Amino acid sequence: MKHVVEVTQSSLTQMLLNGFEAFVIKHGNNKRSGIEFYASVYGDIELNEKDDECRSIVQFVSVDTSATMKSGSVESNEAAEDLKEQLAEQLGYYRLGNMHSHPYLLAEMSLDEVRKRGCEFSDGDIECFKQQLENYEADDAYVLEFVLTIKQLEKQNTSKDGRIDDNVIEFSVGNCKCFLRAQVFTKDDSEGLIESPTQLVCDYLEEFTHLTAEFGRVKAKPNRKRVLEYKPV
Repeated sequence: MKHVVEVTQSSLTQMLLNGFEAFVIKHGNNKRSGIEFYASVYGDIELNEKDDECRSIVQFVSVDTSATMKSGSVESNEAAEDLKEQLAEQLGYYRLGNMHSHPYLLAEMSLDEVRKRGCEFSDGDIECFKQQLENYEADDAYVLEFVLTIKQLEKQNTSKDGRIDDNVIEFSVGNCKCFLRAQVFTKDDSEGLIESPTQLVCDYLEEFTHLTAEFGRVKAKPNRKRVLEYKPV
């Protein structure tokens, strides 16, 4: 089955607001900026049996405020996920999947490397997805996962903004380069993961509307290379 994942402008806004809060603002006892966040993704599902297609329409995301967020990992809270899923169902929304972020400060990995592998799901991510699928007995069970990658640059660079794969869109927010990836995973007979055909759709990004916005700049605080601040235009 082919999966089409539609991200609305409002849900993209929530992804970016939460992603950049985790990226810029120093949280709790963390000694640095640039930590990962975790969120549940909600919306509606449209099935087209004739074309063997499933369309997931993302309407909002809910950040897991009880997650353990670090610079290189994030650990979700299963009780919080279950609570929010049950409440959302009563309000008429399906839990479509999950998302997290990959943050890279200025000196952490080059932009080319981020584009090649930094915006991919990590080995640890894949193991988590496998564990999620083990909770489902149905042969056609799947999980939908997003990763928002944010890479700090010296200055804005929009030269390669646009779609880089069916399920990945590259775009700029001020002097930060972002990559939004969506992927549906299913399990095979040996309990491995299969990447199902997935197309990411986001009109706001595909029409390059973000290039008309006057985003500020993310900079390191004086004498604090790993602690960031946001400077409006």
